[in-house]
Formats: sequence, structure tokens, C-alpha cells
Amino acid sequence: MNFEKYIKEVSDSNVSSLNENIFLEKLHSERRRRDSNKLRLFNGLSAGVCVLLFSFITFSQLADDPIVYVSNDLKSLESMDIETETYVYELADYLVETSDDIWETLAFLDEINFETVIINENGGLE
Repeated sequence: MNFEKYIKEVSDSNVSSLNENIFLEKLHSERRRRDSNKLRLFNGLSAGVCVLLFSFITFSQLADDPIVYVSNDLKSLESMDIETETYVYELADYLVETSDDIWETLAFLDEINFETVIINENGGLE
């Protein structure tokens, strides 16, 4: 019944003795305090979610095998499938047959290490 007693005291008190400026200042300071508490909670939760998301992404990528990121032109022909191997040979044959300057074409094939790929596939017999 403490609450009823408090209401009775407030109703019996002299309202003219209240200072509006002090009341408004206390009201605004209380609202600022509550808003800052809400912002702290929101900022803390959003920072925690960001840290958890970043750590999950980082840990999930630690298990990735670097071999997955190697492109096909860095692999030897023996690890390529038959269709790709046929395509590479036909492309080299086409380049040799249709080029105006055979030496430029051979320099290009040497530049892409086509000869070493052939040696790797045939076990170095050529």
C-alpha cells in the first residue's frame, strides 16, 4: 500500500511549488539516459553479430583446400579430361597451320609452355 500512500502525498502537495525548468531538465536527462542505454544495447548486439559472422566466415575458409583454386592451365594435360586434351591439341594444330609466321606461333606455344606439357604427358620421350 506504499503506492497509494505516495499518490495521496502527491495529490495533497502544493503543485505551485514545482519548478517547470527543473522538471523538464530531469525529464530530458532521463530520456537521454534511456536512449543512450538502448543505443548501447543495439550497438553491442550488432558488434557481436559482426564479430560472430566474421569469425564464422574466417573459420569456414580455413578448411578450404588451396588446390581448388588452381586453374586448369596450371595443371598438366594428364590431369585434364580427354575433351580438354583434344581441344588443346587441335588448337595448337590450328595455330600452326593457319599462321602466317610459323616462328611467331612456335614462340607463342613456347611461351605458354606447350612443349613441357607434351613432355609431361609422354613421359619425356620427345
